[in-house]
Amino acid sequence: MSAPQTPSDPRPTPPSVRVAVAALLALGVLLVLSAGLTLVGHQAVVDRFVAAQPDLDRAATTRALLLGQALYLALGSAAAVGGVALLRGRPWGRWLGVGAVLFLGLRTALSTVTTGGTTVFSLLVLVLCIAAVTSLLARSTRDWLPAPASRRRGGPATG
Repeated sequence: MSAPQTPSDPRPTPPSVRVAVAALLALGVLLVLSAGLTLVGHQAVVDRFVAAQPDLDRAATTRALLLGQALYLALGSAAAVGGVALLRGRPWGRWLGVGAVLFLGLRTALSTVTTGGTTVFSLLVLVLCIAAVTSLLARSTRDWLPAPASRRRGGPATG
């Protein structure tokens, strides 16, 4: 079993870890950038929603947009933090990444089904989520990370 790379231990990082980190960081940048730009121009976005569907309540639309973008900021930040932590060999980064991308992937898939269509953005998010979760759950990623203290002392295996 290999461990995270240290100066005295030049073992390479497995491809599954590199793919997971790249996908998590890409999702983090994509979501934070998208949410940030939407929040900056949220009045224009609300104007377009209200123009397309005049029966919408402007205040409720604004509130829903701001809450949705806050969620994307939180998920993007969690993905990026998970990616950096994983790269540094922190096992919790793996689980933070799994939680963030599973939630994001399920939310995006549900949104795609309920709206009856997809966008390039949602397809990209889904592909990155699938790449991240499969790489995070790969045996090579698990084996590369340091064992929990209970396994190092000979306790029951947890994983």
